[in-house]
Amino acid sequence: MTDMRKTSWADGVELIDEVAHSEGERFSTVVVTPPMQGWTLVVGPYFSLPYLEQTQHVTDLCRELSARFGKAQLFFHSEQNDGEAWLIAERGRIIRRWISEFPELALGAPFGVERRLLDAYGIAGKPEDLDPDSDLAGDWGATWGDCWATVVAEESSIDPTMVGADPGWDSMTVAAAPAVE
Repeated sequence: MTDMRKTSWADGVELIDEVAHSEGERFSTVVVTPPMQGWTLVVGPYFSLPYLEQTQHVTDLCRELSARFGKAQLFFHSEQNDGEAWLIAERGRIIRRWISEFPELALGAPFGVERRLLDAYGIAGKPEDLDPDSDLAGDWGATWGDCWATVVAEESSIDPTMVGADPGWDSMTVAAAPAVE
């Protein structure tokens, strides 16, 4: 990351919202939080798995970060029903990548809340193996409220919806994200 500067919590949240809705600048900027519960959050549309131009790049980045730090995770949740995605990596290995809009890009095996929900629907395998036109796939697809990326994040690391303007977060860091090659 380059061009790093400090920002307040409120300004960082507003900036990421602006960047997310800017076509030409969507992948340009991230906001970095101070450490919390052993995790440092790097936030911004730069990490959006459903944007196909970013998928492989952020998958490789997550793999590299997990090799360096032990674990790295990436989550995408859309309040506008644009899909759910997550990427869990440990020690340089992708454990699971799921992108609800592109099941054919899934890697690894479902676990945790995803696996429990599949079991509740009687799906022994992976959701990406379902016939997309089947009733079972339709029923499964309707369950995403129970398996949002935020739920997977809470179970796997930290609940990003509970992150707020902590008094110690007077200054977060805004940075220019690396260009995708």
